[in-house]
Amino acid sequence: MIRAIAFDLDHTLFDRYATLKEVSKKLRELLPVNPELSDDDIYEIMVSHDRNFVHLGWKRLQDELNFNSPLFTRPLEEDGYRMAVMGEFMNVAVPFPFTVPTLEQLKSRGYKLALITNGRSELQRRKIEMLGFEKYFDEIYVGGEHEKQKPSTEPFLYIAEKLGVDPNEMVYVGDNPENDVEASRKAGCLPVFVNTTKTWVLPNIEKAPYTVETVQEIPELIENINAAE
Repeated sequence: MIRAIAFDLDHTLFDRYATLKEVSKKLRELLPVNPELSDDDIYEIMVSHDRNFVHLGWKRLQDELNFNSPLFTRPLEEDGYRMAVMGEFMNVAVPFPFTVPTLEQLKSRGYKLALITNGRSELQRRKIEMLGFEKYFDEIYVGGEHEKQKPSTEPFLYIAEKLGVDPNEMVYVGDNPENDVEASRKAGCLPVFVNTTKTWVLPNIEKAPYTVETVQEIPELIENINAAE
């Protein structure tokens, strides 16, 4: 019986691409962007590369932008792209329109809710604040506030204990094959993959038993899983 649902943040509850749309408008001021590119060109390059490389790490993403895209007039120094984008994420965060109604629906049905996200405390807490999400969760685990982050199993086990459920009574919903699907599976949770990026970039990792296009599908999915038990 599923009693708790834990969520990833970026690409799951937080519309990273809509946020990148806003960030792309600022990128010329921050980095040596090719002046021949339009704002739409910049956005499309950022999203295309994020879609295909962000799950492989920020270094790989920046290397691809540096050497296999027309975005910059010169290669950036190490971590330059990440720091520019993360800085703007402190100022703008766009939620999916269905996120809050979905969380409200799950809470009204009596499920315990949690958020497990990697990243720096200051940045992730700022996103959560701007999105107005904090009040919907019984527990929030920001990796930068703990010794272990995903793909360690520790965040999932910690949250299950805090919620008072066994790991096999908790669903974990996220978009990253390694950090979300594989890590939560190893912790004993039931992984659900959110197909936001439309990619599965780590073919060596077994796919999740359930896939949804958005978290809007989660309430019905959980009800169906519980009904089948």
